[in-house]
Amino acid sequence: MSETTITKTTLTELIENSPKLGKLKHKLSKFKKGSNEYFAALFSDLVLSKSSDFKAYLKQQSVPLPGTDHVKGYSAIYRNSLSPEKLVSAIDSSLDTGYKMFSRAVEIYGDNDCLGERVYDQVTGKWSDYYVWESYRQVQQRSRNLGAGIISLVNTSRGRPLDTADFIVSIMSTNRKEWILTDLACQTFGLANTALYTTLGEETSEYILNLTESPVLVLQSSNLLKVLSYLPNLKHVTTLISMDELSDAELKNLNENFLNGVKLFNMTQVESIGSLLKVDPIPPTPESLYTISFTSGTTGMPKGVELSHEHLASAVSFAKTNFDLSTAEMSKSKQHYELCFLPLAHIFQRQITSISLSSGFGCGFMHIPDPSCLTECLRILKPTFLAVVPRILTKMESGIKNSLNNDEVSVITKNIAHNILDAKLSRFQSRGGPDDSFINSLLYHKVLIDKIRTQLGFDNLEFMVIGSAPVSNETLMFMRSCLDVGIKQGYGLTETFAGLCISETYERDVGSCGGPGVSCEIRLKSVPSMGYDAEKELKGEIQTRGPQSVVRYYKNPDATKSAIDKSGWFSTGDIGYIDNKGRLHIIDRVKNFFKLAQGEYIAPEKIENSYLSNCPEITQIFIHGNSLETFLVAIVGVDPGALLETLTKYYGVKAKGLSPEEMVNKINSDTSLRVKVLVLLNRHVPKLQGFEKIHNLHLGIEPLKIDDGNITPSFKVKRNSCAKFFKEEITNMYKEGSLIRSNKL
Repeated sequence: MSETTITKTTLTELIENSPKLGKLKHKLSKFKKGSNEYFAALFSDLVLSKSSDFKAYLKQQSVPLPGTDHVKGYSAIYRNSLSPEKLVSAIDSSLDTGYKMFSRAVEIYGDNDCLGERVYDQVTGKWSDYYVWESYRQVQQRSRNLGAGIISLVNTSRGRPLDTADFIVSIMSTNRKEWILTDLACQTFGLANTALYTTLGEETSEYILNLTESPVLVLQSSNLLKVLSYLPNLKHVTTLISMDELSDAELKNLNENFLNGVKLFNMTQVESIGSLLKVDPIPPTPESLYTISFTSGTTGMPKGVELSHEHLASAVSFAKTNFDLSTAEMSKSKQHYELCFLPLAHIFQRQITSISLSSGFGCGFMHIPDPSCLTECLRILKPTFLAVVPRILTKMESGIKNSLNNDEVSVITKNIAHNILDAKLSRFQSRGGPDDSFINSLLYHKVLIDKIRTQLGFDNLEFMVIGSAPVSNETLMFMRSCLDVGIKQGYGLTETFAGLCISETYERDVGSCGGPGVSCEIRLKSVPSMGYDAEKELKGEIQTRGPQSVVRYYKNPDATKSAIDKSGWFSTGDIGYIDNKGRLHIIDRVKNFFKLAQGEYIAPEKIENSYLSNCPEITQIFIHGNSLETFLVAIVGVDPGALLETLTKYYGVKAKGLSPEEMVNKINSDTSLRVKVLVLLNRHVPKLQGFEKIHNLHLGIEPLKIDDGNITPSFKVKRNSCAKFFKEEITNMYKEGSLIRSNKL
């Protein structure tokens, strides 16, 4: 097979032609191909690994293509073992765009709950303890009206025909129902969109709006004041649409006194205009631009990743073939639900929500965009699955461990809980698959597991998906054990419309990101400067290609040329290796490492994740070191209550009358207390080598903030920014020296 050959197919064609998927083909043969009944049956059982010889698949999840192992400096090309000859670009030729997928979902699941929110009671001043839903049919009608209104208003202001779909719609909002309505409106009328994080600074927001020449900005009212401050610098914006209902007086005042010719509308007004005009939909094609997703990169201005409807369709196909959720006979009382928690401006959440909206799932939103309200909303919604990033998983892990070790819990109860968790861990380490034993369902669940699940709102949870950054194996196994739930770890980037590799749900040997999905191929490139040999050791920089992979960056030919070669291979910047089962493991980052003075290489993300997953007292950490120093220092965010409890337990430390801030300041100013904290933290990470452990630290209560530019909206540490922001603290720690060596710890 030629190194440059890619042949595309659809899932339905793959099922029809692959001997490995004969069971699924036979099941579908009972229905007329292309009918709603056919697709309902398909969606109910589309995990391809389970539709084949599952044991054989687990042993060989991807395979090297014959004749592709001869290129110097590269590994062979690997593809999913269930589709080695062709790459999947859509579920079916009739489902090759976002518009077609949602339209089919409306036909099949029209009365299902679609978008839900909690409502605020003006009388009681409280948010409802239930979700209010709009059905798939209602959402479809509203999004069509909204799209017709947007395209009419924008084209009228530009003097263009009403059906001209050549502009980009910008969205600036936290996750909410109106965000999805706007996205669906764009899909209906072939309009591309771009999402701006609400935490973006003025300079970056201006840059994106001017680069895209977007004439319309759909935003929540809380962002209006910020946008008004730089509206005169926006060269192309003619229309603002508020997701929140503004009074007639507010609209009149803003339009007449502050907008200088730019028109502001309520979203409901735009929907009313669209319902009156009844502009026919303008369906996109697979090649149509779906969205420009600006990366929340850790340096410089963000790059705009062009993602087409083919990218969307292939990304949905990838996820549908891997998510262990049954939609068979899914009635309104037996429906799957997802909490739309991660930012929709992040491509990971857009992939997850696209799965929900093409599968008849209910998509609920938080009433306040605050992670501290996550558990409250989970308890009400009780989702079937949840997508999280490592930071959220480690915080859950810390919370569970703190609860189990609380002094108010009796010694007997603690022993029972730890015995159960040890038994669960031993079982999952010895064999894969869900735990179907009687002792698990009759004893472990009733005594411990169901209580933990109920506390977190995980009563109905079937599995979790984790992505965006690496997470430790210890965290994965602990969370799987105490929740008795499968956790799938995925790998992907903005440039691949999120996940393109994902692990099996209940694998015994956790830690991999699974094999490549059916919609991509991967290979490894040697990185001699870091000692990685792709040809001999199957270790190197991950490259990917196929229907899910980026073709170009928006108006940025230099970035395109730098990241994508002439054969279409996209260089991810991540270092990985492929094991003997054909699974990908992420082990490093091409540029994200540094040397200490003694010549030791440091991978900071690995160290940070180790501390986060093993130390329940900490919530954030930024590791710093350089080639002029012999040890590492850290800026550490702590949970004051958990830290005080641990210090009291081991050292009898008291903080009577001190606020959390005062307690943290007291520790920072008292070397002996910081030594105690350091001892406790380093005791939790015995697997780290001595030079990988932190030797000095500065504490804070959430020191890393998005608003300060120290972390991205997806919680990745911006190392250069942190080094500048905490320059004084870092200088002082190195001036003070190693607390480990000076105290002979």
